Amino acid sequence: MSIFRSRNKVDFFGLFLNLSEYSIKAANLLEESLLDYDHEKLLEVLLQIHEIEHTADLVLRDLNHKLARRYSNSLKKEDVSNISYLIDEVTDRTEDILMRFDLFNVQKLRSEALEFAKLISRGCLTMANMLEEFRNFKSSLLVRESIVEINDIEEEGDDLYARSIRRLYRESVDPIETIAWTEIFYRFERCCDSFEELAQYVEIVIIKNT
Repeated sequence: MSIFRSRNKVDFFGLFLNLSEYSIKAANLLEESLLDYDHEKLLEVLLQIHEIEHTADLVLRDLNHKLARRYSNSLKKEDVSNISYLIDEVTDRTEDILMRFDLFNVQKLRSEALEFAKLISRGCLTMANMLEEFRNFKSSLLVRESIVEINDIEEEGDDLYARSIRRLYRESVDPIETIAWTEIFYRFERCCDSFEELAQYVEIVIIKNT
């Protein structure tokens, strides 16, 4: 179904779901690459995830351009634009993670990296569930349940980040490795934060419109 229902109206709920699909693709690629990590294949993976991120940016740019010239009901255009941006941030931050593996020439994976990747994949699916129900936010309880689940995922990310850093600084004897993984774990945690940032904004929009 086209996200543009008529000449003057924008199906922004379809827009949100469309953008979230790119986040899911990026998260799946991240998890798959870390499940069987091979630094020699990293460049190929980076090209793939950059294509996902770049396509998402083009979609966002085009949709915001159309949104500026068309009518939207139920939600303010500012809220539509901000929500779209926050969804795209998930994709951007997922790409940022893989870029750090290349920048720091990571040869060997630490176990927490895969835990983070799985958490991000879960977060993306929960985000998509929230956005799917967002269309019916005035009557659906499921959108609020997804918001709660996203908050739980973000807390899990905080806990995993603390555990990862604690173990890194207790066990690593290589200062370069310590610097690299400190930055990588920060990027993982930042990606988990992006889910909560979106969920909080969605919750504010719901409150304003009910």
